[in-house]
Amino acid sequence: MTLTSVAVGFGSGPIAPLITELGLDYAATPWQRRSTEDGAAWHHETPRDTRWWGTYAVRAGSLAEARSLLPLLRSEGKAHRFILLIEGHAPHEEADAWTPRHLVSKAAVAGKTVSGFGFATVIDGGTWVTVHAAATAALREALESGPTEGLGGLRVGITDPGYRSWLAGDPVGSLMTPELLNPEDDDIYAVDVIVGQPSSSLPRVEGRITPTVWTPGPADLPPVDTAVISPRGFLPDADGGIAELVPAAVVGGGGLTERELASLRNAPYLVVDGARFQSLRYELGARLSQLAVAGVPMLARDLPADVGEMIGRDIVDLIGRFDPAEAPVQRESKSIDLRRAALERFAPRQRWSLILGELDQCVPPEPTVSVLLATRRPERVGAALAQVAQQSWEPLQVVLVLHGFTPADHPSVRRAVETYRGHLTVVTVPAGTVFGEALNAGTRAAEGVYLAKMDDDDWYGAHHIRDLVRAAQHSGAQLVGSQVEFVYLESLDITTRRPSAGERYTDHVAGGTMVLRLDDLRQLGGWRPVHRAVDRCLLQAVQAAAGRVYRSHGQNYLMHRHAATDSHGGHTWNPEDSIFLQSVAEQWDGFAPPPQITARPPAFTGRSDDLSSYFTIGRQQ
Repeated sequence: MTLTSVAVGFGSGPIAPLITELGLDYAATPWQRRSTEDGAAWHHETPRDTRWWGTYAVRAGSLAEARSLLPLLRSEGKAHRFILLIEGHAPHEEADAWTPRHLVSKAAVAGKTVSGFGFATVIDGGTWVTVHAAATAALREALESGPTEGLGGLRVGITDPGYRSWLAGDPVGSLMTPELLNPEDDDIYAVDVIVGQPSSSLPRVEGRITPTVWTPGPADLPPVDTAVISPRGFLPDADGGIAELVPAAVVGGGGLTERELASLRNAPYLVVDGARFQSLRYELGARLSQLAVAGVPMLARDLPADVGEMIGRDIVDLIGRFDPAEAPVQRESKSIDLRRAALERFAPRQRWSLILGELDQCVPPEPTVSVLLATRRPERVGAALAQVAQQSWEPLQVVLVLHGFTPADHPSVRRAVETYRGHLTVVTVPAGTVFGEALNAGTRAAEGVYLAKMDDDDWYGAHHIRDLVRAAQHSGAQLVGSQVEFVYLESLDITTRRPSAGERYTDHVAGGTMVLRLDDLRQLGGWRPVHRAVDRCLLQAVQAAAGRVYRSHGQNYLMHRHAATDSHGGHTWNPEDSIFLQSVAEQWDGFAPPPQITARPPAFTGRSDDLSSYFTIGRQQ
């Protein structure tokens, strides 16, 4: 039998040179070009399990575009080999060029650089490979982010390739070919919701759930693929020139690519003149939703009213708050507000939750979070619970571990526990229990999907947990947190800010900000039963298990270094204050929390006048 090979996304361009450069024989089989816009090209007369191809080659202009092609490959059967080509600069070109890392899969992989492409990979395991599975594995490994949760169990299909933007971030979405729209009577529908317009009504069989058919309106914007477009890479101290969004960038409705986003990161602001987009209002709305999810600071004017309705009036308002004269810390804070609101509206799972709500269908619940709060200090319990009570994330459980005392021992502790209005679980452990075991005792009482570790004496922003849960969702990292960026040094009465590298994957986050799935922590064996360095041990365990660590922004966390002589007020990590004065990017006189934190200054008698004059450098607000 002579097999046919398939070329997807090549248009009318040459195929032979690329295939030959990969070391393959282009003439070994006849080739069939497949358009990514022609729905009929994906309809086959033969059943899916009898579709066999020689070579199946997919070409895309970006990683974002390549991911958008996954739904088209759902019913493409098997091939002798699979090739993925993504355009871009070769590694030897510009230093800032985007180049994905080599792809890895269970099948044998030969990674090769092809002229004019970021990379090319051939998956050829010596036997047949399922086209969709091979593409999914290649793209998953090409991503910087880890595996994401998709749509939380929802299955969505599309009736035409033109609707594929609605499957952004969904690795199991399907192009609903005629055979999927008309399953056998004893079979199921592959999806729960169908986007588009089926050519005929769906056959209904007693006992089988029929998908909901939904057609987007002219003002409905699709989700943003947060595995590619996200706050990752934001630079708090961008020092390049101001950029401008031009109409040519959005013509055709092409989405923001990872290379375009990377080119904007060093620009402090992006100018958007809405008057230039009067004939491209939908395209402008889609691009603004992507830029907002990425947290790109914008200076926008004259946005058309219907564009504001598309992206949401709250997001328009947040875009309008940027001011090029403001300090970098304020610019970053406004970016944090913008991307938080945009993720709530346009991240894949959240976007589909909004749509399902409009369709009066069941909405997947947000994951529950258990806050693990362990303390040796009775006098800190009330303030620590108040820090958790202000958190905007719901639902929330607090596991309060009292280390060496009980509520009955201290009236203030008893009042704090009795007046806490949320879900509170109190665990007591003897004073001689090592810190790691105290944390394990609290972990055993945790009920949430995620576990968030918080300290009893630091300050947190109201959206601290919310931002870290969203970071875990878009990054796919097994552990997320923040760096120790802002520190209040009580002995000197100053606030310092250490240099920030922005949101990125890392090998370290602050122990008082760690968030991870409870199941993952339990599979790692919990916390090390040691008296100190429990956070470092957990980071090592996550990375030893091939997990990833992601650092979100640092404005939701302000560390408090006490002036007390007893181990700096009881800190388990006890460096000298001088370490927080090394490589300081900014510092302010007195208690000066970052804009994301609203807190009153601690009770402090003040330092001597000579020190006050020395450390007064200026305030950020």
